[in-house]
Amino acid sequence: MNIKQKFIAQRDSHSGDDGVIPLINVVFLMLIFFMVAGQIQKSDPIKITPPDSINEQRPSTEPNVMLVVGSAGEIYLNDDLVVLEEVQTRLSNLFDQAQDPEAFWVQVKADGQLNIEKMRPLFSEIRQAGLTKVSIATQLSKGASE
Repeated sequence: MNIKQKFIAQRDSHSGDDGVIPLINVVFLMLIFFMVAGQIQKSDPIKITPPDSINEQRPSTEPNVMLVVGSAGEIYLNDDLVVLEEVQTRLSNLFDQAQDPEAFWVQVKADGQLNIEKMRPLFSEIRQAGLTKVSIATQLSKGASE
């Protein structure tokens, strides 16, 4: 038997899956690492820095509606850019479509640099929509944990 034929026969007798098994192990380890180490959450449509708070309580459920208000006064209702005059109508429609109206609540995530006077018309629109369960998103201030 020729040496070249011997190597060809030896190569053909091995299955080609020997190099794939370590690769599969590495892929699964990376998958587990990213599932444990990474936390996937939806990002806001614009970058904001919520106001500081000393309250550590967090809501137990996700809000039905998220209102994001930027430092320039732009308003996003569930990731859609809206004008102030549309907020009441859109909130009323979402409330009417809710499966559990008793558990329906709105979270307002506003930039911490925003003046309260600029927020007052938004809260008036929410109140005119008939909604009473409203939460303001804040971040834990650095000095509160000490």
